[in-house]
Amino acid sequence: MITKDKAYEIISDLNEQAHQLAWDHWIKADEADDEDLREEASDIQRAHFKELMDFLSDEDYNAIMYYRREDEQFKDDFDCWYGSD
Repeated sequence: MITKDKAYEIISDLNEQAHQLAWDHWIKADEADDEDLREEASDIQRAHFKELMDFLSDEDYNAIMYYRREDEQFKDDFDCWYGSD
């Protein structure tokens, strides 16, 4: 199994990719200084994060879910990016 550090690196990279995919929405929200648009951008980013998770290998996905169950800080960050559903 991959290390917790490697698993965290993977989810951090996925979040960065998701952020880039939602970039135009973040810019629009910031330019408008609109909290509703920021929430929408966050939702869009979260959806991209979830889509990117689908491309992980079973080994990486299972390790991430393991560390999510076993480590509270890992869980907090993951749930922030993925959602707690």
